[in-house]
Amino acid sequence: MKKRMVFISLVCSIFLVGCSSGSKDVSKQTDSKKVEQKLTISSESAISTMVPSLAMDTTSTLVMNQVYEGLYTLGKNDKFELGVAAEEPDISKDQTVYTFKLRKDAKWSNGTPVTADDFVFAWQKLVDPQNVSPNADILFNVVKNAKEVAEGKRALDELGIRAIDDNTLEITLEKPTPYLVSLLSFPVLYPQNRAYVQSQGEKYASDAEHLIYNGPFKLSKWSAVGDNWSYVKNETYWDEKTVKLKTADVTVVKSPSTAINLFKTGELDVVNKLSGDFVANYRNDPAFVAVPQFVTFFIKMNGQRNGKTSILNNINARKAIAQAFDKKGFVKSVLADKSTPTDQLIPPGQTIMPDGKTDFVKSAEKANDYLTYNPKKALALWKKAKDELKIENVTLQFLTDDTDSAKRSAEYFQNQLETHLPGLKIEVTQVPFTIRVQRDQSKDYDLELSGWGTDYRDPLTVLRIFTSDSTQGGVTFSDPTYDQLINQTRNEYAGNQEQRMKNFMQAQNILINKVAVLAPIYNRSLSVLENTKIKNLYWHSFGPTYSLKWAEKQ
Repeated sequence: MKKRMVFISLVCSIFLVGCSSGSKDVSKQTDSKKVEQKLTISSESAISTMVPSLAMDTTSTLVMNQVYEGLYTLGKNDKFELGVAAEEPDISKDQTVYTFKLRKDAKWSNGTPVTADDFVFAWQKLVDPQNVSPNADILFNVVKNAKEVAEGKRALDELGIRAIDDNTLEITLEKPTPYLVSLLSFPVLYPQNRAYVQSQGEKYASDAEHLIYNGPFKLSKWSAVGDNWSYVKNETYWDEKTVKLKTADVTVVKSPSTAINLFKTGELDVVNKLSGDFVANYRNDPAFVAVPQFVTFFIKMNGQRNGKTSILNNINARKAIAQAFDKKGFVKSVLADKSTPTDQLIPPGQTIMPDGKTDFVKSAEKANDYLTYNPKKALALWKKAKDELKIENVTLQFLTDDTDSAKRSAEYFQNQLETHLPGLKIEVTQVPFTIRVQRDQSKDYDLELSGWGTDYRDPLTVLRIFTSDSTQGGVTFSDPTYDQLINQTRNEYAGNQEQRMKNFMQAQNILINKVAVLAPIYNRSLSVLENTKIKNLYWHSFGPTYSLKWAEKQ
């Protein structure tokens, strides 16, 4: 997703030391009541869905974070705060049963209360065998019977979640799960009101008028085919006194220069992403904010497309491509921000080893040799692949988004690959974001510039999507050893963090070094422009990009 995008609670204190909320204080403060509490924000892409169980991209989960609320929410400095949960849960001695008391004043925007059954209904939708969500595996080996229910081996009501009464929710886990709090703040697990969803039928979530909301804001002026939408303060929200903004208008702006011009003229308060060619000009500007993120971008290599194989089905060809582009050069010349090149899939800082000190990335670097930029090795492997397949010239499609920055990135890789791999021709294909997501999931591409953000602070958040039974990976890949390594982290090693980390290192090694279906490029540092009159707009390093709940204009 991601993209999509969270967090082992045991190491939150370590993470918070290095994190910046991105909010700005202003020296001259005025009474917020005298200032129009309205923001205008840009977005690179449209909303693909407003159904939590179907959310698979960062824009949709970002929007959901403003208008829905789960048991927990992400606040300042990425700290978990109670949402619909009224208090911290009672936890059984074996740490497998969590009992939550829900806020009695939590309501949906149509006035009905948010109840425990709303969570039961939403989670059951995830694993309903009649229409299993692409996010179903987030509950597998975490919530009791989730996998068996999704496979039709158990009834829906056997899923390990039940409403004891309207305000008491019980969650039963397969095994202790150290990143559970992270999951509970993730939009995929937000509640949905059973009666409302069923009454709307196919119209549900087709536009803003066929939705109800339990978060700080409501959606307005949005339809499933629209590029613009607005957030309007939700007067029924339990904590509405905290919400200062009345409205926030969002517009999809695909041209960075257009976004900059709109910001200069005051038509935009927030540019949600500043492209590399503008970063240098704004790095010292008071409006500039750099947000370190647990997001990795990579090139996907799909060896089988529409029933046909390509040169990318050859391991030597994939390894050649993985070593044929200059990551440092890309970050320096194209991104030109604080993003950093990487040879790994797991972002630095996302996961701390069981010793409480060592970064997972550092440990993995010592354990394995990673493919990186090496034109000579790339050329040798490329020649070997062509000899094995008895071909000389190859044309591959490079799929990316239809934004100016995506085009610039794709053209960089086009130049690098064609320069270092003789006989290769790259055709850049740009499509709208929602179309790229569809083509990714149907594996209708050769090469694709893609990324994945941390949803919860554990390597599983990324590595799980490439198992054979996952529908989210979007690449032709199946490896029984990889599957076993990941499944062990969810089963027999669930309570053994040392062994889990070893498994994750081995699995990552298979995915990007041994089989090489992904070629990591960089870890993103998000560069944005924020009106200096805005206070308490909290930017996040994982999960939703930002939270508007506490934001105000002064």
